[in-house]
Amino acid sequence: MKKMYTDNLPQIAYAAEQVQQHEAQVADTCGIAMFDLMKQAGLAVYQVIGDVYPNASRILIFTGAGNNAGDGYIVADLALMDNYQVTVVALKAPECLTGDAKRAFELFSRHQHAPISWHAFINDSAADYDVVIDAMLGTGFSGPLKDSFSNACAWVNKQHNIPVIAVDVPTGVNANSSQVCEQAIFADVTVSFIALKQGLLTGLAKEHVGQLLFAGLGIDDTFSITISTAITFKRLSYLKEALAKRSLSTYKNQLGHVLCIGGNLGMAGAIRLSAEAALRSGAGLVSVATHPENCALVQQGRYELMVHGVRSPNEITQLIAKASVIVIGPGLGQDEWSRALFKMVLNKASVPLIIDADGLNLLASLQSTSLPKGSVLTPHQGEMKRLLSATKNQYSEDRFDCVWILAKMYQAVAIYKGPGTLVCEQDRININQTGSAALASAGMGDVLSGIIAGLIAQKMNAFEATQLAVAIHGAAAQNIEHLGSRGLLASDLFPEIRRLIG
Repeated sequence: MKKMYTDNLPQIAYAAEQVQQHEAQVADTCGIAMFDLMKQAGLAVYQVIGDVYPNASRILIFTGAGNNAGDGYIVADLALMDNYQVTVVALKAPECLTGDAKRAFELFSRHQHAPISWHAFINDSAADYDVVIDAMLGTGFSGPLKDSFSNACAWVNKQHNIPVIAVDVPTGVNANSSQVCEQAIFADVTVSFIALKQGLLTGLAKEHVGQLLFAGLGIDDTFSITISTAITFKRLSYLKEALAKRSLSTYKNQLGHVLCIGGNLGMAGAIRLSAEAALRSGAGLVSVATHPENCALVQQGRYELMVHGVRSPNEITQLIAKASVIVIGPGLGQDEWSRALFKMVLNKASVPLIIDADGLNLLASLQSTSLPKGSVLTPHQGEMKRLLSATKNQYSEDRFDCVWILAKMYQAVAIYKGPGTLVCEQDRININQTGSAALASAGMGDVLSGIIAGLIAQKMNAFEATQLAVAIHGAAAQNIEHLGSRGLLASDLFPEIRRLIG
């Protein structure tokens, strides 16, 4: 039997509502009836059960009322034909079903004594089942969950020893915004159909999705050609193609001069990490402007850095003039010295600025400002809230809306850090594929800023450089976390960053 799913995910993604609006149109173009599409979706999930959990024989399926429920009934029908023990917990009675979902239920109900229970939740032990199928709510969901669904999800989430396969979208996850409501299903595997839904690829949703598999159902290629999207999901290997190869005659002055500004009293480490990351990313020259008392600490053991102690903003004007890209913010602080340096950079710099950490907080404190072309903002959630709340724009839990607003507000490339980091420029967003929980460690953001600067210094376009930097940063952590995901230091990434950039 042909395998209906793959772990080789597409490099583009869509809002869930786009898939809802256009799937019937594209299926018609391909000459495939929507009910046949539903049967293929059910078959894909059924194959995952056999492939991922080959020893499973007892299947518990939760269904709702829409087409997601129809997919679940197809799974139940296939499993019963293969003599699995199947129990269906229907949160909506059959009379609530319409169209293809009703037809799928009729296929299931043809089995004598079709095992179905009309309860909002069950009291059985997890020991009674080998795998749970979540076919309750699909792409049209937006929270909060109603009581019956919330109770069912809460029961499933308590059964820690039983794996869960989500049909298209884990119940409780918004496949447009990545918002996750209380009691949302934590799936071990999610099988997404026709096109990748953007909300499954970023933020808290990633933890609920588990392993993501894709089933195009025979119309994915036509869908991607017919329906446009501004969302990409590019692999590291693809992003690296934008990095130019060096010729034998290359010399350091052709590879850019990064200026890193930061490191207030007691915070020398942050700017040192950014500066070394810029070097490890291939920048030809890296200078550091820091508090005079930090000079020895920053340069110790990394003598390739040109370190300058600065007491007043006038002392950095010549350094700014020599730079091809500037990192400002790591360890900068928010005192008078910090604010004076930050304002000088905004007034004098005409090259791209990579604004991170305290630089973002200082930026949020200004009423309004314009940034040089090609600048990059690198907030995590807390910094994003401060940046947006400082303006008339309201922060929301929709990561896509937030990063779009920030990029347009400053006419810059904007990052929204976190699982599935978003990189946005104007009307396009790339969702990062790499990353690890090991990145939750001091100094990781400083390293990322240095990588971005190092790549821009080598004349990469700011959007391409930022996408690649985020991907390399995440992949470096992934590649060495087998040594221990706890206790990974930001400086541990340097050898792997160098290897990945090549």
